[in-house]
Amino acid sequence: MDRAELPEPFFSVLGAVRIRSAGLQLPLGSPQQRALLAMLLLRRNDVVDLDEIVDGLWGEEPPRTAVGTVRSHVYRLRRALGPRIVTHGQGYLLHVAPGALDLDVFDELVAQARGCTAEEGTGEAAELLARALGLWQGAPLAGLPGPYAAIHRERLSELRLSVLLERIELDLRLGRHDRLVPELTGLCAEHPLHGRLRELAGLALVRSGRGAPAARDEQPARPHRTPGTPPAADAPRAPGEPPVPPDPAALPLPLPLPLPLPKPAQLPCPPDHLIGREEVVAELLGTLTTPRPGSIAVVTVTGTGGVGKSALTVHVAQRLRDRYPEGQLYASLHGTSKDPADPGTVLAGFLQALGTHASQIPAGQQERAALFRTTVADRRILLVLDDARDTAQVEALLPGTPTCAVLVTGRSTLDGLPTVRRVRLEPLAVPEALAVLGAVVGPQRIAAEADQAQALAERCGGLPLALRLAGARLAARPSWTLSDFVRLLDGGHPAFPALPPFSVFPAPAGSQDGITACLRPGYDLLEEEEARLLRLLALPRGGATDIAGAAALGGLSPARAGQFLERLTGRGLLESPRPGVYRQYPLLRMFAAERSHEQDRPEEREAAMTRFLDHLLAEARTVHAAERPGHHVVGLLPPGTCPGRPDSRRRLVDPDHDGALAVAAQIVEAVPSAVAVAADLALAVEPLLEGSYLWADSLEPLRRILRTAQDQGHLRAAGRAGHLLGSALAHLGRLDEADRILDAAEHAARAVSDEAVHTGILNRRAHVCQYRAHWLQADVLHRQAVTAAEEYGSDWACRNARANSVSTLLRLSRRDEAAEISRTTLASAVEAGDQGGEAYALYNLGLTARHLGRTDEAVDRHRQSAALGARHGSPAMEAMNLVSETAAQLAGNRLPAAVECGERAVAATRRLRWHTAEVRALRLLGSALAAAGDRRRARARLEQAAAVLTLSGLPRRPHDPLLPPDAASA
Repeated sequence: MDRAELPEPFFSVLGAVRIRSAGLQLPLGSPQQRALLAMLLLRRNDVVDLDEIVDGLWGEEPPRTAVGTVRSHVYRLRRALGPRIVTHGQGYLLHVAPGALDLDVFDELVAQARGCTAEEGTGEAAELLARALGLWQGAPLAGLPGPYAAIHRERLSELRLSVLLERIELDLRLGRHDRLVPELTGLCAEHPLHGRLRELAGLALVRSGRGAPAARDEQPARPHRTPGTPPAADAPRAPGEPPVPPDPAALPLPLPLPLPLPKPAQLPCPPDHLIGREEVVAELLGTLTTPRPGSIAVVTVTGTGGVGKSALTVHVAQRLRDRYPEGQLYASLHGTSKDPADPGTVLAGFLQALGTHASQIPAGQQERAALFRTTVADRRILLVLDDARDTAQVEALLPGTPTCAVLVTGRSTLDGLPTVRRVRLEPLAVPEALAVLGAVVGPQRIAAEADQAQALAERCGGLPLALRLAGARLAARPSWTLSDFVRLLDGGHPAFPALPPFSVFPAPAGSQDGITACLRPGYDLLEEEEARLLRLLALPRGGATDIAGAAALGGLSPARAGQFLERLTGRGLLESPRPGVYRQYPLLRMFAAERSHEQDRPEEREAAMTRFLDHLLAEARTVHAAERPGHHVVGLLPPGTCPGRPDSRRRLVDPDHDGALAVAAQIVEAVPSAVAVAADLALAVEPLLEGSYLWADSLEPLRRILRTAQDQGHLRAAGRAGHLLGSALAHLGRLDEADRILDAAEHAARAVSDEAVHTGILNRRAHVCQYRAHWLQADVLHRQAVTAAEEYGSDWACRNARANSVSTLLRLSRRDEAAEISRTTLASAVEAGDQGGEAYALYNLGLTARHLGRTDEAVDRHRQSAALGARHGSPAMEAMNLVSETAAQLAGNRLPAAVECGERAVAATRRLRWHTAEVRALRLLGSALAAAGDRRRARARLEQAAAVLTLSGLPRRPHDPLLPPDAASA
């Protein structure tokens, strides 16, 4: 029989669990079977997993037969309910129609009543609430065993009491005082510690003129009336006889009227200044002032130590005092200490602050939590729970009614809390960090050393705690300069003393270092393996690492490393900027590195860094093979055929952090024997340096690697590092130094028969000749590079050497030869799947087309090349094509297009800090503007070109072989 054809049953949980169908009550079997039905009803139309059912029926120690028993219960329930119970994997779902559960009807009536209340329909609202309460048939889930039923029995009982209080308050507004007195008297006896009930009972008695209710054991017996005494007030009277005033001795002794409930105000003093958090403050204020019927406003603010969670939360809470006038409760949960606050102790403190006498506070935590929820029910109270360890610590402290709000801070992410808003607080950006420093030390000192102030802000990692500590120390030492303090930080001295006296949140007693005092407690909570990985992650002074890199550092399996990384991130000790990638905050890295020097043996640290360098080389090998297919370089052939990860390029040459070369140079300083691996790594990342034009960033690391190789007499490493360093110097226009470095590198490469590097050096020396406009000498070197590549069998090197010769051939007016080489290199690159080579060949075809006067074809070729370069992740190729397209548009006399393209070319070259390309773009743009008649803007652009030349130290007419000539020399 189809479920739709069955008569629709009506389910009840507001009392004993029942099912009625077609006017009959269905048999439901044993109490445990009814408890299972209750779980399915309370999770109606949702899948309840088998494990949840077992836990809900038996708790932590289920019998071995638990699963079979559950399936038997389901089988018997299906006999009553048919296909309404559906199996989903390892769980079950009960289909319940809208309005077929008394709890749903109750919720709907309550919602309607609250809507009437909002529209001043008090009488109708009271009747709707009365109808809703009439659905209750005793204790909810009555007689059902198991922890699930116990929890929800308590929750539903509190829900009923909350709605009952709403109805009583509406009846009071309607003047129904007399009939409320007996009901409230009974409720006060049932809930003797409920402050709101006592308050309402007193109000009803006063308004009815009857005094307060007497305690049953305090009512004295009425005195017998003797002759001559006045009649009692309730004695029969003759018609017209005036009423007899009551005998005070005959009245019951009244209980004292309820005293006004205490209104705790426990929030700490707010911080003097809160800078750079305006958006977060506005977000939190909006969340906590927006009505949310039926849900408690729980907000979490999480982040690493020292990021300003507590200060922000107290600031927001202080601004919400008027919104929560019946009290503000505050507790520090000491989540990062070895002895976190006990929730039961915190609850006892809250209850006492709310007026509960110590003798009336229950002993158990659950009973205290229940009394706390009852005490704050329907009161507008704000809770601030600071420095929570985990979800379990917080859950017992949550109120049960939506009139309250909760702000929770913690370093862990507190994922299990039922929040309406989660805020992950990040370190301050540099402008806001400078403002924090200026607020402490004075803006004059910041302005006087702007560069050093920015350096200090960056070394503080944007953490407000560190910034305030640094500012406090500088403020106490007016003779110090900011550069003095930066040198102190760089020297590893204790630059951060204990928190200053004005701090809202003082450091633990006896702490010597404010940052250590903040970070050490969280670190001490880690398991040994987690703490070890955190220490080793700090050894390479790089930016982000992935799971494989962390596994290499720790000597762990990737699965184990991934588990530890996620736990450390959850505790606020790492951040994850994107999935699978992790990094340390700067000061936390400093702290972890100090712990490593204290706890890890030197050989352990060296082994970790060597493993990490091997990992970087493995990634770079894979990227190199993909970037330069067919280029056979000894030592750079990737093991196997594992593909590179999509974000390998970004991590290897990250412009915002130390890339692979900087990390390699640092490791070589600590472990000089690793210089061969570092030099191989440098050669492997060459395509990425070229594609992103990051040559300037590579100079210092390459110098350090080359110096170590030369000191050790390691010729292959010296040749490879020298080749890369000479290439970087040539690209940056420092030609004399490039010549010297390349000469030495060529001798080293020849001595060890490193043919691939020797070929690359010939190519780069040809570039130097092109920069100097020595075109005939460049042509000879290009031919030598082609021959060398053919001799050792690298298709990629042959193709690249021929492509590099095109600009020389054009300068020598051998245009047909240049066009032929461009066509053949394009075909070869397409056949080899070499996207970089394909983009370069298209670029060369654009150059040759312009030299042959075919400007439309030139524009098309440059746009094709730029698009391919963008897809391939080569911003340098995009910039080259924009400059060359500008020249082609200008040559075709399409002046508006030349101006528009020239502006984009200037922006692209500036982003790359490619000064020769920027000068060429500015000159072409100036020529286009002058030809269009805009001489003022043309002059401004040409003056900018001259300024770039002066600042960069380039010659007045730099010859960049990768770029077209400017208009003046075309």
